Amino acid sequence: MTRTRVITASLATFAVAGLLVAAAFAASSRPAMSHSMNMNMNMHMHASSKLTAADLRVKLDNLFGEHAVLAMNATNAGVSGSKAFPAAAKALDNNSVALSKAIASVYGAKAGNTFLNGKYMWRAHIKFFVDYTVATAKHDMAAQNKAVANLKQYTVTFGNFLATATGLPKLAVRNDLLGHIVELKSQLDSYAAGNYTKAASQYHAAYNHMFMTGDLVAGAIAKQKGLS
Repeated sequence: MTRTRVITASLATFAVAGLLVAAAFAASSRPAMSHSMNMNMNMHMHASSKLTAADLRVKLDNLFGEHAVLAMNATNAGVSGSKAFPAAAKALDNNSVALSKAIASVYGAKAGNTFLNGKYMWRAHIKFFVDYTVATAKHDMAAQNKAVANLKQYTVTFGNFLATATGLPKLAVRNDLLGHIVELKSQLDSYAAGNYTKAASQYHAAYNHMFMTGDLVAGAIAKQKGLS
């Protein structure tokens, strides 16, 4: 079996499960990954008497930052045919579930499920990145373009959902999501091309960007829910 077929078979298995991809090295000014992973995801955000705006910001910053790191770890492992891919994909999906629980604790279980499993929503965008990774490994430009088109649609559909829930301007949310998509795609492209120095720099930027996203969403929710 050729190397490309091995890579494709491994990725296809996890595409069915809706898992994603991502790489990692830590940003010195950000909270430690291990601390974030151990945060209590059962904290009830609707209990505003206990939750502060700062608590919410830290929680979402860590979860969104982890998403970028775990996604890049998975895509890099996937495109290179690494045996680490299944574990990276599982960790990424665990992060997705944690994010959906955070949303559910604010807006209810139905919203949390829509966030996670709705059409062109969170898990879908992870699958589209799997599709892009498979296409990149196979040097299939048509499949790459299709995956990119799906990711662009995700920024619109998911962006509208998030904007409606939080009261943020739709265009601002869509643009933020598009920036995230472009950063992860560019990082994977550099890594696949063997430009590891550039990929490492792009990884750092993509990780840091998610703290901007966390701040944006947390600030809107805190205002909406009257958190101080």
